[in-house]
Amino acid sequence: MSNDTTTPIVEFRGCDIGYEGRPVVHGLDLRIAAGEVLGILGSNGSGKSTTIRGLLGLTPILAGEVRLFGTPRNQFHDWARIGYVPQRHTVAGGIPSTVGEVVASGRLTRLRPWRRTTAVDRQAVADAIAAVDLAGHERTTMTALSGGQQRRVLIARALATRPDLLVLDEPTAGVDRANQEALATALGALVEQGTTIILITHELGPVEPLITRAIVLRDGAIVHDGPPIDDEHHHHHDDEWHHTHGHEPAPRPGLGLLG
Repeated sequence: MSNDTTTPIVEFRGCDIGYEGRPVVHGLDLRIAAGEVLGILGSNGSGKSTTIRGLLGLTPILAGEVRLFGTPRNQFHDWARIGYVPQRHTVAGGIPSTVGEVVASGRLTRLRPWRRTTAVDRQAVADAIAAVDLAGHERTTMTALSGGQQRRVLIARALATRPDLLVLDEPTAGVDRANQEALATALGALVEQGTTIILITHELGPVEPLITRAIVLRDGAIVHDGPPIDDEHHHHHDDEWHHTHGHEPAPRPGLGLLG
């Protein structure tokens, strides 16, 4: 695996990504450099989550190639380098796990069979919990937390692997402002450490100052790649895109097309 700092952390090369042989994302070319904080914006059905699921091998690449840390994705095995928090995922029901137990489960990708946890593992868990401002809640059951706090615990679980790349799908969806600001603070600390972050969102909110680059997807294609733009400017930007590229963006997909 390449350690060349000029090698992109993530690279999509002419990718079609979709379901049952039908592409949702078309001809995607995208390079994400080490240390970037990339915001992926777009309306429902634009292809945001499909793009990330393609990156992680959860949705088929129908054409083209994805490379992670310079390695073709189908040959990439060092998944502990990537932390992932899926869309709208919280913990509900089942065994009443504690915050500490959930975050510690993130270290499992680092453990070889039969190896016990070490002081390094325990410190990584403590650091991750502190990073999301939940120190002191290690013994609190997940069911006793708000949805926003649960999201922060799941981010801590991803952080416990000490990933080089952190992928967050709609981390602030359905989360109150206080928890959004706590998430932004936690992510800011990671940015200072040089972690590469990909963040899917409908609106940037408190994380906007962290974003170094934003892409906007519409109907499975990139229509903006550059500084962040907020939702109220999307329509204006579509007019600019039309002027530059010479044809109207296709209508938005109907209901049922996964984003």
